[in-house]
Amino acid sequence: MGLQTRHWDRLGNGGLTFTELGFGAAPLGNLYKAISDNDARATLDAAWEGGVRYFDTAPLYGLGLSETRLNPFLRDKPRDSYILSSKVGRLIEYCTPEHRAGIGKWFDVPQRREFLTTPMTASCVRLNIHFHALV
Repeated sequence: MGLQTRHWDRLGNGGLTFTELGFGAAPLGNLYKAISDNDARATLDAAWEGGVRYFDTAPLYGLGLSETRLNPFLRDKPRDSYILSSKVGRLIEYCTPEHRAGIGKWFDVPQRREFLTTPMTASCVRLNIHFHALV
């Protein structure tokens, strides 16, 4: 089953072609309720089988859980067969539960150039990819 696609070329450099219906991966990070890894994988498999090729995630979706669950799913897919988007601006700082209290304990807002590069590098590591198509 194929979904309708859209081509976006704002810069005139070839652009991106992606499915009009995308998969918002916040629920994979246990947004509304906790789900198992098996349920997350089954959901991703159903989306792929339904033709979805655009996936949107973020480091703060489950403090990296959404990206961590997308990683094994996308790992065996050709990188040019899907579009992946993310967000930047927050760097997850892992800490023990007794230190999780208040602003700055869960995440940090990096300064200047680091605002983009550090969170994106960490996101790419969790996803096991070299780049995001959209940020």
